[in-house]
Amino acid sequence: MNAVGNERQPWRGRLVAVQAGLGCVATGVALAGPWGYALAGGGGAVLAGALARVGGDWADRRLLAAPRRGDLAAVPEPPPPADPLGLAHTVLPALDVVEVADRNGPPLGVLADGRGHAAALALPSGALPSLPVGLAGAFLAEDPARPAAVQLCVERFAPPPWDARHRYQPTLAYRQLPVGGAPIALRSVLLTRYEPLAAPAAARRRGGGEAGARAAVAAATARLRARLAAGGVAATPLGAAELAGLLRESGDPDGRGRPLAGVWSGEAATHALATAAVPDQAAWTRLLSLLGGCAADRALACATLTAEPDGPTARVAVRLVSALPQVAAAERERLVTAGVLDAAPPDPYTGLLATLPVACPAAPLSETVPPAASTAPTRSAT
Repeated sequence: MNAVGNERQPWRGRLVAVQAGLGCVATGVALAGPWGYALAGGGGAVLAGALARVGGDWADRRLLAAPRRGDLAAVPEPPPPADPLGLAHTVLPALDVVEVADRNGPPLGVLADGRGHAAALALPSGALPSLPVGLAGAFLAEDPARPAAVQLCVERFAPPPWDARHRYQPTLAYRQLPVGGAPIALRSVLLTRYEPLAAPAAARRRGGGEAGARAAVAAATARLRARLAAGGVAATPLGAAELAGLLRESGDPDGRGRPLAGVWSGEAATHALATAAVPDQAAWTRLLSLLGGCAADRALACATLTAEPDGPTARVAVRLVSALPQVAAAERERLVTAGVLDAAPPDPYTGLLATLPVACPAAPLSETVPPAASTAPTRSAT
């Protein structure tokens, strides 16, 4: 029934057009005069359009089909990035992220770099985190999985340099606020790292191999999360997609570039690298406070805590990222002059490794050596 109705519908419309045309012609003849003749002419045009045929088809169909453009072409989706992990994959070619089922909560993202595995917990972003030396020391010493390291990464975002490059008024106005020096965003994550070669028993208890190692780091991360919750800190585990996004964004979405003295010169941004001596909580707080007023687009402070015979040790590295190379270099010099950064910059690959959310302890990694470089071990960020 619907098919018949759809088939008759064009004839109904044409019949209505013919009736309207005849009515206009009759009314125009009856009225006479200029307006009547104009109305009659319009009716005749409607009749001609409704009844005339051209090339075996109705003339009105051809007339209406001429301006049609057909279906609009679908806008192609932007191509995916050449490397979904960006700079992190450049530094660690074996880096990969997978999702692991966690009986304590939602699926957990676990990274593997060929030597160890790590998982991340997102910390509340409302305040600067303290350096968890005591908590990390107890966790590293007491956890049955024998984790290799705990890493705290704090990333502070400043307004982009659009005002300096393009005179963009919103960022220009933001920098002129009386409360200048405050970042516009803050991200803090705490990572747990497990290395099967250093503690094979934990992976063996869970089936061994990669699956056992991933299960071991997932269990250790759940226990670290419980310790944080007992201290009043609500931490959120990151899934695989969130962890991959963290690696890509905290590094550089574009992994291309070249190492220079104390600098990674990327295609899209310059990364100035430095280390810092942080003997106590006051020094850590001062470092984060000075990074808050940094003019670089992003400032990362990463503390990697490991268990040593004399107690937990924190090695702190800083990375200043800016689209303007001179800004990154000038900010590093400013912080060196202020006494919060060491004067001698680290090896570029070692500095990048220490400031990526992978929780690598201070030990040589063959993955950090560029393909064209020598095979000598890199220096640790101390």
